[in-house]
Amino acid sequence: MRTDNLCVNALRILSMDTINNAKSGHPGIALGAAPILYSLYTKVLKVTPKSPKHILRDRFVLSAGHGSALLYATLYSCGFNYTIEDLKGFRALNTRCPGHPEADENNAIDASTGPLGQGVANAVGLAIAEKHMEALFNKPDFKLFDNHTYCLVGDGCLMEGISHEALSLAGTLKLNNLIVIYDDNSISLDGKTDMAFKQDTEMVFKGYGFNVIKVKDGNNVDKITKAINKAKLSLKPTLVMVKTTIGYGSSLAGNHKVHGAPLGEDETLKLRTKLGVVGEPFMLNDKAKEVFDGLKPHYEQINEEFEEKLKTYKKNYPNDYRSLNAYLKNDFSDVDKYLSKLENKKVSTRVASGEILNVIADNYSNLIGGCADVASSTKAKIYSSNFHETPAGRNIMFGVREHAMSAIGNGIASFGGLTPFVSTFMAFTDYLKGGLRMSALTNTRILYVLTHDSLMVGKDGPTHQPIEQMAMLRSQPNTYVFRPADLTETAAAYSVALNLNAPSCLALTRQDLEPLNSSFEKAKQGAYVVKDEGKKLDAILIATGSEVQTALEVATELEASGLGVRVVSMPCMEVFDEQPEAYKKEVLNREVPTFAIELSSDLSFYKYIATGDVIGVSAFAKSGDPADVLKDAKMDVKSIVTRIKKQLKVK
Repeated sequence: MRTDNLCVNALRILSMDTINNAKSGHPGIALGAAPILYSLYTKVLKVTPKSPKHILRDRFVLSAGHGSALLYATLYSCGFNYTIEDLKGFRALNTRCPGHPEADENNAIDASTGPLGQGVANAVGLAIAEKHMEALFNKPDFKLFDNHTYCLVGDGCLMEGISHEALSLAGTLKLNNLIVIYDDNSISLDGKTDMAFKQDTEMVFKGYGFNVIKVKDGNNVDKITKAINKAKLSLKPTLVMVKTTIGYGSSLAGNHKVHGAPLGEDETLKLRTKLGVVGEPFMLNDKAKEVFDGLKPHYEQINEEFEEKLKTYKKNYPNDYRSLNAYLKNDFSDVDKYLSKLENKKVSTRVASGEILNVIADNYSNLIGGCADVASSTKAKIYSSNFHETPAGRNIMFGVREHAMSAIGNGIASFGGLTPFVSTFMAFTDYLKGGLRMSALTNTRILYVLTHDSLMVGKDGPTHQPIEQMAMLRSQPNTYVFRPADLTETAAAYSVALNLNAPSCLALTRQDLEPLNSSFEKAKQGAYVVKDEGKKLDAILIATGSEVQTALEVATELEASGLGVRVVSMPCMEVFDEQPEAYKKEVLNREVPTFAIELSSDLSFYKYIATGDVIGVSAFAKSGDPADVLKDAKMDVKSIVTRIKKQLKVK
């Protein structure tokens, strides 16, 4: 026990050195939760520095991501691929130790966390993915997958609503491979948590279907370790409540002021003396270094066990082993052979999406996902099997939990071998935006199937009619927004989306759309000409989704007045912007008056228009019959023709 305490204190001081050097960081959690991280990495986790991304490893998510200095100090001390120079670069530009954990292929971070609660939902996604892989690849006599997901949370994480959405689902699904560890210090940034947070956390978690274990002494490594190992035997997900002291050992222990400001050199020196940690800054003392170096055989044994497992599995189950490797490649590069020849027909793009999704699912078994309780409307459902009935099932009933759904999807994707999709109404993307932003930031391939994409929803009213959401989605970096105009363009959107290392949003109609003279291959270029008589060119009309048909009707009216008009369908701006300049000039001629038509905010299109106009919706619409709502918003064909003629000074 004395040795454990010595090592824990060494981690505390190393964390303080890291934060002091950066002149920025969060010492409170690093001092208080050090025994938890030490217990996990030295006594519990099945992880290995040699293969930090091994598919058979346990996963750890630091949902309280502001504790990153402690995580980096722990990983360095335990021999993972971090150096003292990395720690000295904490919070600097282009560092390997950013202010909040960021996952990549070369380090031991399993999930990027920052906004509190996102990590909780990520952990639930990881646990779902592991259960799914268990069901697919484990055998009655051979447990290939038997890892756990551990998530360290703080009071702030448990105040965020996203956490409770995710935890409620975890309890419902009985994810006993999920262990949530609560750094219970009763302090948040602004003061004591009882100012705003007096819930009975134990009873809340029990209500969700969790097992709850309490550790009253947050400095007792032995008791923390025993509690976690006990949790591993549970038939339900488990919350381990560890009572800690924020800023332990410092003069600000138990005070909210230690949450987010460096201790400074003088205070750290006093703490170093108090904790009995001798040595210079950024140095592990000899005894602690000896203990941490002594972990090498332990980690090597774990790595050998992983490799032996895979070797035996390959020998005993060669077909399943090949299937596992195919999963891990997560490759959709040949999906066009299934999508390019689908028959175009009059159908809403949400229905087209549902059909296409299941064509993909029938041919690629690593597609998994679900909907926020509106699958009957969005059609985003794999019909073959449900996860809540069997973990081998690929349709996940998320319930009415948009916030958590997107972050759970990120967790599923980060496990490896699976491509997730999630779905809700377009107007509700505001609810899932936090997770979507993390998808983009982490280059995560996840399909956001967003239906009821315009004020044509009609009688559901303005609360369900997306106006500003399209511009919001397009404004986010590393995000591809597709608004297809028919079944063929929808298939092309899926083809592109499944081969990106980024999230894709598919904005889909509720109403049926006539099939266009569309092109699968050209739609994959983001924009293309759907109508051009090849005569004089007086105007170009750009449109997306259902408005492509509107643009074609507008073009017919304008041509009757003697104008030469080109119509461009633009299913994805982001893809079009990546095309060669020659192609972009071939489609859009900036010397010709150009008019963009879309049933949403006009903010997205001005970059394509030198002269002309953007004809969109800048105010909330009204409830009513879709045709009446369209006329009221002056987005019907007659109103648009009148507006364009006025601009072109044509009678």
